[in-house]
Amino acid sequence: MKISQSNYLNMANAVLEHFDENVSAWTGISVVSAGVTALKGTVANITAAATKQEESNPVGYTAAKEDARDGLEHFVYQTALRLRVYAKITNNDVLLETVHFSRSALDHLRINDLLTRSRVILDACVANLSHLGDYQVTQDTVDDLQQRIDQTAQLYAQRDTVVDQRMEATAHLQKLFAQARKQLKTLDDLVEGYVEDDAFVATYFNARRIHDLRGRKMKPEQEPEN
Repeated sequence: MKISQSNYLNMANAVLEHFDENVSAWTGISVVSAGVTALKGTVANITAAATKQEESNPVGYTAAKEDARDGLEHFVYQTALRLRVYAKITNNDVLLETVHFSRSALDHLRINDLLTRSRVILDACVANLSHLGDYQVTQDTVDDLQQRIDQTAQLYAQRDTVVDQRMEATAHLQKLFAQARKQLKTLDDLVEGYVEDDAFVATYFNARRIHDLRGRKMKPEQEPEN
């Protein structure tokens, strides 16, 4: 959550705590009870959505995918260099064209293009494997490259999924906070219009002012607008 959202949630919880500690002042008033119940449901949903948002933090996934990409790029380039030597010595122009690229060219590829290029190098290794022993390209090389391709593709997919989940949770939180604001504005009117306990009413509006996320300086008699 944003700091402003966290502040607003603290205010809503302070208001609800005030209701819970002074049930006798309002429980007999059905419209107020309904308003409190609605706000409690929204606050519970906000807490759950905030937890989901935090669990969908992509930072760790981003670092892992970047490490995997760097390792794949290095391995692909080193393998391509060995294939390039083989292609030049055997005058295999088709293979030479396939493996002739710079490391910087790999750096600038989109991830899908990098994976495609990696699979092309993998196929070239498999196709010429019986002739590559002297060039230190073996079945272990093929297996390692395949594993790196699979791992990198998987980590990028996981990271994209987590980012989508976080965006969904963030959008859901925005809707829930908008809902909470409407419910609190309604509670303002309900408390002022139906609750006859002056001390309860005063403390309620103090809770609304103290935790006001906009940080406005409000006069004692001024009611909150949020």
